Amino acid sequence: MSRFAADVWWVAVYELGEAVRTRLFQLVLLAYAGGIAAATWILVQMLKTFEETAASTLGVPATERPGAMMETLLTNPEVTRMVGGIVGPGTDPAKLLEEPLLGLWTGMASMALIPLVLLFSASGSIAGEVKSRSVRYLLCRTGRLQIGLGKLMGQLLIAAVAALIGGAVAWGMGMTLMSGNPPVGLALSILGRTARAALWALPFAGLGLAASQWIPSPNGARVVAAGTLLAMPIAAHWLDESAGITLMGRIADLAGMFIATTTWADFWSLDPAIFGGAVLRSVVLAVLYYSLGHVVFARRDL
Repeated sequence: MSRFAADVWWVAVYELGEAVRTRLFQLVLLAYAGGIAAATWILVQMLKTFEETAASTLGVPATERPGAMMETLLTNPEVTRMVGGIVGPGTDPAKLLEEPLLGLWTGMASMALIPLVLLFSASGSIAGEVKSRSVRYLLCRTGRLQIGLGKLMGQLLIAAVAALIGGAVAWGMGMTLMSGNPPVGLALSILGRTARAALWALPFAGLGLAASQWIPSPNGARVVAAGTLLAMPIAAHWLDESAGITLMGRIADLAGMFIATTTWADFWSLDPAIFGGAVLRSVVLAVLYYSLGHVVFARRDL
C-alpha cells in the first residue's frame, strides 16, 4: 500500500513538473493571472465610481485610491444583494462581507477561472503522452491506476500553483490600487478563498482526464471536455426543474448530485459541515469522472 501511495505521489510531482515546463501551459497560467488582474481592476473601478459619487453627494473631495469609504459601501443593500447573487442560497452575504471585499471577489474570479485551467491541462495530459508514446516511460515504473490517480493529484497541485499566482496578483493590486486593506487579513482571505476554488475545480480535472483517456488527441479531448463543461449548467437547470416527488422527479434530483457545477453555493458556506460535505463531494466526483475514462485507458493498447 505504501508503494502504491508513493507511486501516486511521484506521478503527481511528475505531472506538475511537466506542466510548468510546457510553454503552452505557461501561457495558460499567464492568461489566468491576467484574468485575476482584470477582475481586480474591475472591482477597483467599481469602488472608485461609488466613492466618487458618494463624495460628490457629501461635498467632500474624492480620494485617489478607493477604499476609504468601504464601511459605507458594505452597508449598501445593493452590495449585499450582489454578493448574495454570486454565492447563491444558503449563506448570509452580510456574514461573508465581514471578510475583505477583495478576498471575496478574488475567490469568485478564481472559482470561475481555475476550472478552465485544469480542464485545459488535464484534457491534454494523458492524450498527449499516449500520442507521443511517452506514457510508456511511466508504465515501465508503475501501473495505469497509479498513473491516473497521480495525474489527478497532480492537477490539484497545478490548481494550487495557479491559485497562489492569482492570489499574489490580487493581493499586490489590492495593496497598490486600494487603501484600507489590512495586509495580513487580505492575504488570509485571498488564500482561503482561492484554496476553496482549487478544491471546487478538482472535478473538472477529473472530467478533463476522462476526456484525455477517451480520445488520444489533446485538442480533441479539450473540445469534448469543454463541451461537457458548457452542458453541465444546462443539464443541472433541467434536472432541477424536473425534480419532484414522483419517481422520475426523484431520479432527476439524484442525478443532479453528480453534476459538479451544483456544488458552487456549498463552497461559499460558512458552516463547516456543509463546506466539508462539499469538499468530500468534490473529491468523489473527481474520482468518479476520472474512472469513466479509466475504463477505456485500462484496456488501451499502448
